[in-house]
Amino acid sequence: MPDSLTLSRAARLANVSRGDLQARLKRLGIETFEGQIGVAELLQAYPDIDLDADPTLERLALIREEAFAKRGRKDSRLPDSEVLMARLHDFQTILTKTKASLNVADQLVSDINDELRDALAGDDQQLRTAVREMQRRLERATKRTVPMTDREAALFAKDALLSLMSASVKLLPSGHEFFVTGQDSVLEAAVKSGLHLDYGCASGNCGKCKIRVRSGKVKRIRDYDYVLSAREKEEGYVLACSNTPVTDLLVEAGEATVPADLPQQEIRALVRRQIPLDDDAALLELQTPRTQTLRFMAGQRVTLTNDDGVSLELPVASCPCDARNLQFLVRRKTGQPLVGDVERRDHATLLIEGPRGDFLLREESDAPAIFVSIGDGIAPVKSLVEHAIAIDHAVTMHLFRIDDIPVGSYLGNLCRSWNDALDNLTYVRLPSDTTPDGMLTELLRHFPKLQNCELYAAGPADWINEFRSALTARGIPDRGVQLDVVDLQGPLRMESND
Repeated sequence: MPDSLTLSRAARLANVSRGDLQARLKRLGIETFEGQIGVAELLQAYPDIDLDADPTLERLALIREEAFAKRGRKDSRLPDSEVLMARLHDFQTILTKTKASLNVADQLVSDINDELRDALAGDDQQLRTAVREMQRRLERATKRTVPMTDREAALFAKDALLSLMSASVKLLPSGHEFFVTGQDSVLEAAVKSGLHLDYGCASGNCGKCKIRVRSGKVKRIRDYDYVLSAREKEEGYVLACSNTPVTDLLVEAGEATVPADLPQQEIRALVRRQIPLDDDAALLELQTPRTQTLRFMAGQRVTLTNDDGVSLELPVASCPCDARNLQFLVRRKTGQPLVGDVERRDHATLLIEGPRGDFLLREESDAPAIFVSIGDGIAPVKSLVEHAIAIDHAVTMHLFRIDDIPVGSYLGNLCRSWNDALDNLTYVRLPSDTTPDGMLTELLRHFPKLQNCELYAAGPADWINEFRSALTARGIPDRGVQLDVVDLQGPLRMESND
């Protein structure tokens, strides 16, 4: 094990989220250097770290699985046998080197002991006395039983065992890091981690997901049609969609960091189901083809068009980490032709065009994140929260929800599951008649220094405009505020292409 660990790896060893780790380090005044922490400092921060915890039950993976459903995805927790054997071989190499180092140390101690014994045969009485004391200490050290309570050694063993179950991938030049578990490809794991790697078909045909492996080993897990040149292969290029890590990787990869980096896409998606929320609202679930997932950033919008050419612009209400299974909040009593068409037809499909919009998570900020959803604003806010969970974003997150959807709905249960599963997230449901000024008063009661937080709010135009005015009147700067207008019960962006 190295003397220092990335924060992602340290959090995994401590069985906490990265946000929890950063909060504790800040509280204890423990400094990090270039996103890394020393092993001794990690043990100082977590003296009671459970070194015997089951390493396969990674905390964030459980949170993602329990707090928001996988919606039909089937993952395998364990890597395939070939990858596992390769990692065991590397583990054997680590143990061999460790044992070799111990053998060298033992030999060094033996040689020093012999030299000290020769020194005792000399004439200098004072030297002989000092040498004899050193010799006694060496003899005691070599006969002492190695304690099983060596925390750093136990941490080394846990990290080695975790490495058998998953591999870490660090991206250049961004420095983003994520873990690949089970039989996921590099691309699949990156998407699930909320990162926006470049890709096109995700099936090995286009070559847009090429990455350059700077260090580490990969294994091809599926065939592909794209042809890498001999030079590309020599330089370490592989397809992220078709390879999984055998060891930890350092790779060069293109990433989208701003909306303009994402391509405009047209995808025909299948309507899977609608989840009723009340007599009017429902979550519409669409599934894209396996070879054409939607690339978007949390909080963005797309246009949905039915077979009759009727279009409706809606915010995506799900996480980019599951870009094949998409959710949208729809209203069924507002005469939306698109929604009515979906309800009438079996195996209906909709054309997705986009993405657009800049109501985005400030991923570089470690300030407390506050999310306020008013009415239909829950759609983009849900996407932002799920994305923040997926990337283990903020030290603390706070969700305030204002709407008239009945208690016990799918959305209510989902929000409560976040609150229960995450130590760093709190959820508050407010009355549906809460005014913008009342909301701001509530926020200032919880966060007197609201200007030091990242604030995200989405809802009807009138409410959002009044909230913006209230923020300005209280001297809250625009710098940390993101506002989005969403009102499916009011005027809609809907048009016919006929």
